[in-house]
Amino acid sequence: MEPVVVLILFAVFLGAVSQRVTGMGFGLVSGPFLVLLLDPFSGVVLVNICGIIASGTVFVRTFEEVEWGSFWKLSSGAVLGSIPGALLAAALPAPPLQILIGLLIIVSLISSMIIGRVGKTVPVNFGTKFTTGFLSGTMSAAAGAGGPAVSAYAVLTRWEQRKFAATLQPFLVVGTTSAVIFKAVFDHSSWPQLAAPTWIGIGAVLVAGLVSGDWLSKKIESSTARIAMIILALGGGAATLVKGLSHLS
Repeated sequence: MEPVVVLILFAVFLGAVSQRVTGMGFGLVSGPFLVLLLDPFSGVVLVNICGIIASGTVFVRTFEEVEWGSFWKLSSGAVLGSIPGALLAAALPAPPLQILIGLLIIVSLISSMIIGRVGKTVPVNFGTKFTTGFLSGTMSAAAGAGGPAVSAYAVLTRWEQRKFAATLQPFLVVGTTSAVIFKAVFDHSSWPQLAAPTWIGIGAVLVAGLVSGDWLSKKIESSTARIAMIILALGGGAATLVKGLSHLS
């Protein structure tokens, strides 16, 4: 097996573990590394494809706690937001897109951490939910990381964690599915060109990562897992940013 395939499988495995333990993080953890290993176009599409499966699997176990009213309002924004995100990804050359992806991941993570300490709140209404969904959809299509926008909204509205995590899963399925569809429409070459055994391996490590994450979630605090997710995501985002900058000259 080629080293790059092994690294792709490992990145997918880490993302699946993070998704199961923290309720989000597949795109944040695996996204930057898949962009580095593949390219900023097909890498993000692969993140979205795997994210659909990971979130869908978690949703099966948490659907009873989903707030469906919030889900529909967020999702309507995400579907529309994925259009400009996909257009932006299709229009930019690879190095600037890598820079954009790296910056979006770094800024969104840092912003989420800062927002968590501010202590302010925002109104809970259709406008704030739709706008949050729109931003999430744009980031999902452009960078494969739609979670931080919704996470920031949850903090600013004091959304109860269990219901937020449950609602996030079907929302991410809708947002990432929209991102894949519009990216395929605007850039037919964005689909990852991987061999059949690699796709099978990706499916296997996705399952293994979700199972491992289920076991790990009972052994460690969610706050500890979230810190590890942030460290990995920041490292990957920084590496993607540096690679994009290095290829500009």
